[in-house]
Amino acid sequence: MLKNNNMKIVSRMAWKRLANNRRLSITMILAVLLSSFMLFSIFTVGVTYFKMQRLQSIRLNGAEFDAIMYGVTEKQMKVLKDNPDVEEIGISAVSGYIEETPYDKTPDVGLMYADKVFWEKMMAPARESVTGNYPIEEDEVMVTREALEQCGFSGLEVGDILDITYGVEGELREKTFRISGIWDGYGAKRIFYVSECFYRRTGLSIANVNSGRCFINLRQKLVPVKYQDAFIESMELDKTQRLFFTGETGYSVRIFTGMVCLVLVICLCAYLLIYNIMYISTAGNIRYYGLLQTVGMTGRQIYGLMRYQMMFVGGIGVSGGILLGSGTSFILIPGIMRSLGIRTEKIGGIEVSFHPAIFLLTVLFTVVTVCAAGRKPAGIAAASSPLEALGYRPASGIRKNRRTGRGKILWRLSKDQLSKDKKKTAVVISSLAVSLSVFLCVVTLISSQGAREYYTNLRNLDMVLKNDTVKKPDMEDHVEIFDGALLDRLDQIEGITTVDPVIYTEITVPWEPDFADRWMREFYETWMDIPYEDEREEYKEHPENFGSVLVGIREADFRALNDTLDEPVTEEAFLNGEICLLYRNTLAFEEEDIIGKTVTCADYKDRERTRSFEIAGLTDETGYNALATYPPVIIVSDQAVREFTEEPIIFKIGIMYNEEYDEETEGRLLSAVDQIPHARDYSYDSKIELMKTVKKAQGNMMEVGICIVLILAFIGLMNYMNTSAGSIQSRRVELSVMESIGMTEKQMRKMLIQEGLLYAGGAWMITLTAGVGITYYLYQSANYMGAEFKIPLLPAAAAAILTFGVCIGIPLVVYRQIERESSVAERIKGVE
Repeated sequence: MLKNNNMKIVSRMAWKRLANNRRLSITMILAVLLSSFMLFSIFTVGVTYFKMQRLQSIRLNGAEFDAIMYGVTEKQMKVLKDNPDVEEIGISAVSGYIEETPYDKTPDVGLMYADKVFWEKMMAPARESVTGNYPIEEDEVMVTREALEQCGFSGLEVGDILDITYGVEGELREKTFRISGIWDGYGAKRIFYVSECFYRRTGLSIANVNSGRCFINLRQKLVPVKYQDAFIESMELDKTQRLFFTGETGYSVRIFTGMVCLVLVICLCAYLLIYNIMYISTAGNIRYYGLLQTVGMTGRQIYGLMRYQMMFVGGIGVSGGILLGSGTSFILIPGIMRSLGIRTEKIGGIEVSFHPAIFLLTVLFTVVTVCAAGRKPAGIAAASSPLEALGYRPASGIRKNRRTGRGKILWRLSKDQLSKDKKKTAVVISSLAVSLSVFLCVVTLISSQGAREYYTNLRNLDMVLKNDTVKKPDMEDHVEIFDGALLDRLDQIEGITTVDPVIYTEITVPWEPDFADRWMREFYETWMDIPYEDEREEYKEHPENFGSVLVGIREADFRALNDTLDEPVTEEAFLNGEICLLYRNTLAFEEEDIIGKTVTCADYKDRERTRSFEIAGLTDETGYNALATYPPVIIVSDQAVREFTEEPIIFKIGIMYNEEYDEETEGRLLSAVDQIPHARDYSYDSKIELMKTVKKAQGNMMEVGICIVLILAFIGLMNYMNTSAGSIQSRRVELSVMESIGMTEKQMRKMLIQEGLLYAGGAWMITLTAGVGITYYLYQSANYMGAEFKIPLLPAAAAAILTFGVCIGIPLVVYRQIERESSVAERIKGVE
């Protein structure tokens, strides 16, 4: 036989078949369009979201870097420069601190030096504006408005001078500076940046961990843990040095893995959407393909016919999906944001990201999915004989022999419908469950990045007032600025529920060989440039030269602190003043090295007054570290401190409101504190201000994230809607027969409602088990900030209500449409 090339005829038949069956064709095209739209939109908006998350990290850090090392020697600098993986090295150095100005005795402003790389490259993405130039001369400084205000120099401009007293390692000096520039942006802003000339005159060295800061940018952005360990090992750090990778870099592999898993799950949603519609649509036409075989069409030609149909459907669907996705991603989303008054032209505005790989991935995946979805139905039609094809019914699953079930008839009919074609039911429920799981995962990730999820303190207090005089190096300058009268006023302010002061008193820790000597030796090896032996005798004879503090905390603070310990201590013993905790200060002590030993403290002014405590544990929590001291900071109960001294000083006050983020209560609180005699000698940490800072750093990241969630919710619902509508259409004869033998309209609606409830219930069972497990894994993969895993209840409840509503409503709407189109007899007669 001669080979007859009739593919042009097959192609024309495929096109006419699609044109004649417009409803079926539109359904299939819509399935492909929605899938490609979902992939394109998720990829473009998702990439934008993660870029904005990166920008948020840069802003919160105040610069763009992957790792920071405290103290860097010349040898280590050479190792870094010779490392091909290191892209940039920036240097910043603590150059002292401002002790006081003519207008403020406790300004709390530091002096820093930044080299050219750190200032011009690493800090640039976090800056919004710069007026003037970075300091060159010794008497020049680069400032911020906040730092000027903190020092009492509000209103000064570039070229103005300011007189300050500054300190370098405890030595106080006076100097007149000239403002060479003013900058604004993100990061630490209570800083005066000084010139390299000034820094060198201080005598400080970047090799000193208390001064030098080495910022490192790597060429690769995926940094495995093994590489991090090897990198740290290559630096050959001494005992005093520390090297930390930023959270985003340190967890880069986990974050990337989580992103890939999320994309794969989203791709699975797309596959299920296309597969469901294509399978139902193609399987429903197998009888048509059987008729074609009776007139001589071969199985190969049927494959060709279906391939052309898939090409037409796929081409139109992909094109429409990409166009719709482009309009949504690049026009609609930014347009909505602008209509809401959100800036898009300035730093942090929405700039939807696009890469050619996104286009190629969308087309490739959609084409592969279309081919995979049509493969099985085409195989069934091509492999069966014409007689078998004419008698084919798609996945009826009807059993010849069955017993009468128990229970209410409508519930049995609903359950039987789900069990007739278990594979189809599993696909539908799994499809819906995957969509819900992805929705929960994304909304949980986004909510954890919300500005309200950032905490500044252990107890998540709304406000912490701090006594800045305790930062003075001379203990004689420490002043009680928070007295009992202020505490009484705070207790009476409407909206405040908790006022917890933290007190301290100055002490010495006398030398003894068992504990104190061992502690001081470790401290010197970790933090000091001089050996402990050089000052050991002085410490033994004059411990008052090595002062420390005894910190007293109340019950609520103790419980929060105790929860952070690996081995919690006995509350009763702590509150009774029998045991204590020590601030570890990063020293290399293990719990077993310290616990059970006794520490003795003596009143700083009266060495004869002493008290001993059993050491029950070590804490790394810095919030109760009143002073930077050599001997240990001893944390005991509030009552124990008051028993030890008559005049303890309050160094901070923790405050909680009736309602979180209550700005009116905070306004009343600050108004009351501003009336104290030492109003310029306190500072505060506000959860409200932190939220505003983080929100500003995030830009429009949360809005972009919400757009991702809405797209996912829409696609998930469309997935079920298309599948459910196709399923009801394929059962129209079966449902009509049930009506013909006596099922009432009310019973029909009830049965369809119960089927929808079973689908929705099954989907949520999977979502709340396997889905939540997957969500937790993906969440922890990207959770480098250690935020608490917490599924937002409001979005989850809204999704549940919407899911059950759609699962119940869609079958009713589709069947109602079928009823209007034709009578029962006509629907039954329609079967060939």
